[in-house]
Amino acid sequence: RAHARDATTTTTTTHTMPTMSLAHAPSLARAARRPRHRSHRRTAPAASGVDAGTLDAATSAAAVSIEDARALVAWLSYDRGVDATALKFSDGYGDKRGVLGVTLGKDVSADDVVLRVPQSVAVTIVDVGGCAIVSGLAEGRAELIGLALWLCAERIKGEASEWAPYVRTLKANPDAPLFWEKEEDFALLKGSPVRGDAEDRARSAVEEFESILAVIKSDPVAYPPDAYEFFTKERFVNALATVCAKATWLPSASCYALVPVLDLIPICGSPVPGVRPPSASDGRVRCGPADYDFESECVILRSTSKAAANSTVLQIDPLQRNNGELFLNIGLVDSTHPGDYLYMTTEIVTSDRLYTAKKQVLEGMGMSAEKQLFPVYEDRLPTQLYSYLRFARVQDPGELMAVSFEEDKIVSVMNEYEILQLLMGDCRELMSEYNTNEEDELNLLKNVDKKLSLREIETAKLRMAEKKLIGATMTAVRKRLAPIRGIPTKQGMEDPNQDLLDIFSAIESIPNKPKEMFQDFKKWARGDYEDEFNRPKGGGGCG
Repeated sequence: RAHARDATTTTTTTHTMPTMSLAHAPSLARAARRPRHRSHRRTAPAASGVDAGTLDAATSAAAVSIEDARALVAWLSYDRGVDATALKFSDGYGDKRGVLGVTLGKDVSADDVVLRVPQSVAVTIVDVGGCAIVSGLAEGRAELIGLALWLCAERIKGEASEWAPYVRTLKANPDAPLFWEKEEDFALLKGSPVRGDAEDRARSAVEEFESILAVIKSDPVAYPPDAYEFFTKERFVNALATVCAKATWLPSASCYALVPVLDLIPICGSPVPGVRPPSASDGRVRCGPADYDFESECVILRSTSKAAANSTVLQIDPLQRNNGELFLNIGLVDSTHPGDYLYMTTEIVTSDRLYTAKKQVLEGMGMSAEKQLFPVYEDRLPTQLYSYLRFARVQDPGELMAVSFEEDKIVSVMNEYEILQLLMGDCRELMSEYNTNEEDELNLLKNVDKKLSLREIETAKLRMAEKKLIGATMTAVRKRLAPIRGIPTKQGMEDPNQDLLDIFSAIESIPNKPKEMFQDFKKWARGDYEDEFNRPKGGGGCG
């Protein structure tokens, strides 16, 4: 059958650009979401303890100190052309201390530049190729792996590194899933569609390390053992987790980059495509997404709305990831994500007698007959999801071309009933995968007296966000089912309460039975049935 289930694989559109130093790296957008590696066990840093009362702070336990942040800005502003004058750095937000606060230093209007970083101080795969100690190891690997190797090399140099002020601010969140190794940690994601991805990434990071280590050991001349003693599993995994959280995707340059100062600004969820980001009325100004500007040769971050000084600054996620993907990469969830979504996966079963014809039609429209993904938002379901499901369930060749992918057009009442029941069944199945309900999550997050780790808080927020989306989908399906008062039978659609209606109809007719009998007796007495009694029996015809 054509089925719908939950998934969180995202896709991004990459762009082709003129040849420039910042854009020499090939597009590897998928690497941001899934490092291309697998593996075994891993060593995890200790989980951080956080009061549930701090769960609104967009931060990790490895917060950058105010001193390091200001030192970085001073270093970059002195002779490297970085313009961060619109930003102000402080120790925390309101009563939240120990968290680097990034706010506006002045009033801004929509489209005003709040940060400008020259490409010369943005670290890309070009810089990785220029680092002699890791360039050979990074060759042929994903961009993010190369950036992680570069960070390993720069960290081991300490204060001798020309990037020392920047490297000090590049810290990993110890509660990010890439560090997890215990089953009890992954159990926090039970029911979540990202659990499998979290396990895969945690294993694959170690396999990537082992693959690189094998290259080092295979050629001691090119990679002297003494020179590469710094390369350990713990350092590599930490660097990879840092890069996954900090590297930003630059659509115009079609590459990833570590952009100083920009990565100090917390990431917030991107709005639904085509919808403007929320205003700064809540005291938070959403900026971006940041991108590379060819004319100025800088990475630029702009405000999306008018905002007053001291407003908290957030940068919009350039990859338009949902909360599941954000959590996998940075270990944090955006509770106010304006464009959060889940993916529903649909397909045509190969046993369908019209499979070949359906596959050809779908491929002609740029879709797939296997594992076609559709994003499902809290307040909208894509028209093409319904169209795909209608198309998948059609069995009459005459109705095949009646399915429209351009408009929300019902093929038949029976077909619509069937696809809605399939969607509802899949949503119920998804909801049943969780060990907890929304009330349990709310009670957990409200329990400010209990000391919870950051990973416990964030996974609870993630589970709640996912259940909210599934619940919204079920509500939307129920609304579509409401006008369809029937169930499919061989004779067509039948009222689902037909049996009860027949019973009540029979009961209601009982008081009229004596009257009907008396009327029939009167008709007999008048001779109304004489013709029927005297009618010749048997059939007529010749002979």
